[in-house]
Amino acid sequence: MHAGGVALLLMLVSVTAPPLLAQSGQPRPAIVVVNLRFDGEHANVLQASDTAVVAAATSKLLATLRASELVTLVDSSAVAAAVAAAEAGGNPCGNDCAVAVARQLGARWVAKGTISNLSNLVWLLTAELFDATTGKPVLADSYEIKGDASRMAPAGAHVFAQRVEKTIGGAR
Repeated sequence: MHAGGVALLLMLVSVTAPPLLAQSGQPRPAIVVVNLRFDGEHANVLQASDTAVVAAATSKLLATLRASELVTLVDSSAVAAAVAAAEAGGNPCGNDCAVAVARQLGARWVAKGTISNLSNLVWLLTAELFDATTGKPVLADSYEIKGDASRMAPAGAHVFAQRVEKTIGGAR
């Protein structure tokens, strides 16, 4: 099977798989996480390791939600394929695009965000949670990250993931 067929198969499996049950016995709501984006527009100096900080934060966000008993995380490779298809025209996947991807993949919720390098010691994580049924943001967080960004950015992403769980858990 060629790579496109594998991506399509993964997308179909993630969309058609039955939702896992929460402890309450009800299906856990599905959430799409669009990989965090790097913004170095205001950085004093860009470094090769900057994108690694964003990748580590994205990994922590995904891991926290994957371990959740309140939500079902849509397969990240299916999300990546849907985002790549949406960006094929050359435009980055903004809020409307992220909501459309969530709807396409059968998820009620979508989380996305940006990590900005403001200086060597100060970074900013901004992240939002959208209700894909309405297209409206329901949670918008901003975390100033000071110190070792490779440690602190994942910590900020973890806190955001916990707030996402609490928000979704309260909306059931």
